[in-house]
Amino acid sequence: MRRFRHYIAACLGIFMLGPVCLPRPKIVPAAAQNDPGWINFTPPDEELAASVPGNPLVRNYPVSNRSNPIIKEEKTLAHRDYDGYGQGLVFVIQSYKAAHPEKLSVSQTSLDRDLVFERDLTIDGVAAKLYRKTMTNWSGTYTRRSLRFITAHHLYLITLATLGEINPAVEHFLSGLHWPREGDPVTSIPPSPESTAGYVFGRADVSRPAITVWKREPLYPEEARQKQVAGTIKLEVVFAESGFVTNITVTQALPHGLTESAIEAARHIRFFPAEKDGKPVSQRMSLEYNFNVY
Repeated sequence: MRRFRHYIAACLGIFMLGPVCLPRPKIVPAAAQNDPGWINFTPPDEELAASVPGNPLVRNYPVSNRSNPIIKEEKTLAHRDYDGYGQGLVFVIQSYKAAHPEKLSVSQTSLDRDLVFERDLTIDGVAAKLYRKTMTNWSGTYTRRSLRFITAHHLYLITLATLGEINPAVEHFLSGLHWPREGDPVTSIPPSPESTAGYVFGRADVSRPAITVWKREPLYPEEARQKQVAGTIKLEVVFAESGFVTNITVTQALPHGLTESAIEAARHIRFFPAEKDGKPVSQRMSLEYNFNVY
């Protein structure tokens, strides 16, 4: 979402249908790393490495301070999200790079209210605090944990979500956080999966629907902003049992990059897969992105 001379907002609706980086060695694919079920994740140009339960996706954002949720005292040089799912854990790593990241301040949102302090953490000598909150939305209840810390050039915000309050994947993830070390291979990030195999269920056929945990609004492309394009984009997708959005079909489009922006936003929705008879399954969904010019 960007604010320019005109305020342009993108709204998402979901409807169900039946410290310092060291010199890096060569890049190796994430799949080639050897921890079964977990990946030693060292993204390029970051001051953070982690053990994550599956290949994450990366989303790059414009570096204008007008287009991110960080207060404007300090210029943001880069903004990325790394998000994924595995072992019953939704994880999102938000990275904000700045010359003085300690001057970046997170704006308060509704998700920041009623957080419960859980415990202090130390990540390679850097102090951090872990908070917890029980979240409820129209499709279910889950536990969300939040972690914030600052390195030499980055502010990192980490979100971890699990269906239950206790999940060993949380401790595995937290214990694997560290600064990149000499010898850590840089992790190549694969593209989003395009499709899923197996049967896809409708809403009436599942025991528990997919539970959306994380969704970002689509970015408003410059060309569309200049032309002040407004309207609705409709997508038919699958919330796959893998925890990724696949099989994206456009049923109503808009020009000037808006459809592509909506598709990118859809791919980065993180959720707990639907269940049928206690097992994760894929579920058909319909998404609408409404672009309005005020």
